[in-house]
Amino acid sequence: MKKQLTGLILSAAMLTGCDETDTKPVYTDDYSAPDYLIEFGKMFQEGVQKASDAPVWLYTNVNGGIPNTVVIEGDTGLIIVDTTLKLEDGQKTLEMIRERTRKPVKAVIYTHHHNDHVGGAAAFVDPADARAGTVPVIAAANFVREMQDENAVTIQIMGMRALYMYGTLLDDDTDGRNYHVGLGGRIKPGTMGYVEPNTFVDGTQEMTIDGIRMELFQTGGEAASHIGIYLPDYEMILSGDEIQGPTFPNLHSLRGTKPRDANAWIDAIDHMRAYNPKVMVPSHGPIVEGRDEVEHIFRTYRDAIQWTHDQAVRLINQGYTQEELAEALPRLPEHLTITPWTREVYGTVKHSVRNYFTGYISWFDGDAATLDPTPRTERARRTVALMGGRDRVYAEAEKAMAEGDPQWASELLTHLVRIDHDDTAARALKARAFRQIGYKTLNTNWRGFYLTGAKELDGDIDSVAIQENLRKRFNASAIPSDRLLSLMRYKLVPEEAAGKALTVSFVFPDRDEAFTLELRSQILVVHEGLKGEPNATLTLDRTTYDRMIRGEVGFAGGLMDGDIQLDGSKLDVLAFFGSFDLDTKAIPLVVR
Repeated sequence: MKKQLTGLILSAAMLTGCDETDTKPVYTDDYSAPDYLIEFGKMFQEGVQKASDAPVWLYTNVNGGIPNTVVIEGDTGLIIVDTTLKLEDGQKTLEMIRERTRKPVKAVIYTHHHNDHVGGAAAFVDPADARAGTVPVIAAANFVREMQDENAVTIQIMGMRALYMYGTLLDDDTDGRNYHVGLGGRIKPGTMGYVEPNTFVDGTQEMTIDGIRMELFQTGGEAASHIGIYLPDYEMILSGDEIQGPTFPNLHSLRGTKPRDANAWIDAIDHMRAYNPKVMVPSHGPIVEGRDEVEHIFRTYRDAIQWTHDQAVRLINQGYTQEELAEALPRLPEHLTITPWTREVYGTVKHSVRNYFTGYISWFDGDAATLDPTPRTERARRTVALMGGRDRVYAEAEKAMAEGDPQWASELLTHLVRIDHDDTAARALKARAFRQIGYKTLNTNWRGFYLTGAKELDGDIDSVAIQENLRKRFNASAIPSDRLLSLMRYKLVPEEAAGKALTVSFVFPDRDEAFTLELRSQILVVHEGLKGEPNATLTLDRTTYDRMIRGEVGFAGGLMDGDIQLDGSKLDVLAFFGSFDLDTKAIPLVVR
């Protein structure tokens, strides 16, 4: 333990010696990574840290992953705060815990709804015990709604974007060398072990769990469902992701999230500061001890968020557009740059200020020419024609590459790829441009998009196969049935549903649940219970429906095997399901 903590301190000290100059990079085709990125990654090692005078342990980067798990030891059992990204990581964490204690888990607390904090919960608590309420699984009052709205509704596109952003598809031996997420290690595929919470925090609540006094309070900054935890007997704050790690935070995530409320985030940190804690235990990064050091980090972190937000709003009010904001506010001022806590390894000022424009003003920049623009492919075709044709544009891109300007080259080549997805020369040159930029990029989110985008251009990403693999790993058992069925709303194809008025009831005997899905006027409405006289009723266990979602069993196969009972019109059931887009489609991010 002591050895690991010493290593973390040494890594942090080494970071201050890394080159901080803002010189223009020299682009080459040779793989490279910034010195700071390499040194920064050494901070994130699998291991255990103990808070000096408290029964609190921090299990860090298990299986090379990105989150921490906090373990609080009570009189007779353990309290688990945040549960890692996936079941396999949670299981490994529990194995590590069992090397020190055999005490049972008495409670699980989620600081917020992001997957890297909830995905390993089933390793620590049996979902059946959670459903029965015998083990408290504690979260914010708005947790379930936020989990649905942010994680489930856009799961397909957010999932693909996340694979790019987190560098998950990069090969460890090639472009994935030295890669880490920016607030931890790597994200690798695994099994979702999420367990639905059963105990909710509304406002501020004092609890004593197994002899441990704690104050849980809603903060709602980094995530709308966020809570903080204060342990008064140890003057300790468990900050979750309100301090997102030893890096400038993602004030907006490029994978796709709902807008993050900067003012709520600032207030959240100020709420934690008000306790004047002597110890901070984050969900990413090392434990911080000492009142002065904790306050220094809290104050600088919240000031960096406020500066970014306030200066963006100032310029928005002067008429700046998204692109102009990024040009005017490229980085933090020097007095708010403290290594490592506000270095732009995970978030950046540039992509954050663009999102504030969208959040406050909308996507519209005020120029009416952008209200109903020429379709993208047609615009690219006309632009290339005006520039002298495909060969002339390609030659200019080659020239830009030779002159050390891969960004301009990639912008030129985007027109060619948009016109002809099979223009292999344009795709190859754009991939080369992306790699040259990516190799010099410190920010891991940007680096992931550049280098994974290059793989897509090379034809090395099969997004259909990736989605099918993710689908097979999807564990829906902890998701309430009404919310799971409601996801079909986002699969409805209006042309296929035109003129249809159908109702189909779903009965799940193993959950003692029933729902009626009403299709009317190209709208799907999910009703709890059996309503009216449906066109058909499907009776199947929820476990069977979960298998259907994973693609393990089809509707026809379920009927033949007797896993699904159909009462009513089979033709109406086929017409109902025929209204939805249930096939897996390719999701290209670059070749489009």
